[in-house]
Amino acid sequence: MKKTTQLSEALQRIDTEDTIVLFLSMPHCSVCHAIEPRLQKLLSSFDLPAFHLDAHEVPEVASTFEVLTAPVILIFHKGKEVARQARFIDLKKIESLLTQLTQITDAPSYEEIFNRKKDQ
Repeated sequence: MKKTTQLSEALQRIDTEDTIVLFLSMPHCSVCHAIEPRLQKLLSSFDLPAFHLDAHEVPEVASTFEVLTAPVILIFHKGKEVARQARFIDLKKIESLLTQLTQITDAPSYEEIFNRKKDQ
């Protein structure tokens, strides 16, 4: 998990990656310090971009992601937020969701479906 002070980098990756994980924390948050190594261990099983943003160093994360507490784990898929866990983190649910998201194959588009039928 890459710790960054660049909100713009995380936002750009949300738009370009299939699935991305964001971990938002505060420096004096004991729950944040307890969850971070466990999340890093979980993420080591997946080949996904993950970013750690410190809301104290990058205060605009609170308004950008509408976050009121820490820690927060946000999961984005195809540019959309698909999961949010705040304060009480269930890593088993996160692992299950990430497993599902990494196994999804892209469905053909509407055009691809109907162009195949014309070609046959």
